[in-house]
Amino acid sequence: MKTYLTAALGSALLFATTAHAVEITGGSAQLSYSGFTTNTDVDKLSAEGSVELGFDRNIGAQLDLGLTKFGATDEDVQTIGVHGIYHVDEFTSLGAFYVNDNFNAGDADFYGIEAGHEMALWDFEGYLGRLDDSAADATLLGVSARYELQNGIGVTGALDHLNPEGVGDATRLGVKVDRDVIGSDVNLFLEVGAVRADVGGGSDTETYVGIGGKYVFGAERGATFEQRGLAKFLPGF
Repeated sequence: MKTYLTAALGSALLFATTAHAVEITGGSAQLSYSGFTTNTDVDKLSAEGSVELGFDRNIGAQLDLGLTKFGATDEDVQTIGVHGIYHVDEFTSLGAFYVNDNFNAGDADFYGIEAGHEMALWDFEGYLGRLDDSAADATLLGVSARYELQNGIGVTGALDHLNPEGVGDATRLGVKVDRDVIGSDVNLFLEVGAVRADVGGGSDTETYVGIGGKYVFGAERGATFEQRGLAKFLPGF
């Protein structure tokens, strides 16, 4: 299925590129750190960059790049992703995505669908996809909602669920507080959350904290969608 989806995304982008003038509508760059509170060796340092191309008022594409360093496993992960985006109107966007995480031990391919919607002071986003990993295949899905407060402060709640075939499952729940510090272009954030893993009849829950900063340009949100992937899901490894 991933072959067909990748081909479809590529064909759509090629058609749009040849049929319309292309312009950069927005993008972002982000640096973040997160780790478990009970074991600081299980952590993650990541750098991400996204840029969105507009072919007309409705059709666009988003390109993602990421570098991640996991502390406990000493894994270095390179991430590349592409989204094909259809803007229904100025408030609602639909997309299909393909992401490749290159771990030391092999690749993890993630592909699926996504949607975003703005309503008053709320921003909603959700995705559903299939993860093909060298160890096990899985379903990965998530939803998030951000509420805009006064003085450039926002509060986001996010829930992500990973369900590998025949292995167990893991759920990540996080709450993030962010604030604009230089106009609306630079934003700093603090996140707290927990990851619960259920494997073989047993379960374990670990809490984590994260901090980071994000620079956006162009459109208000920079790029339309958040980055995806297995490396993105894990707060530490």
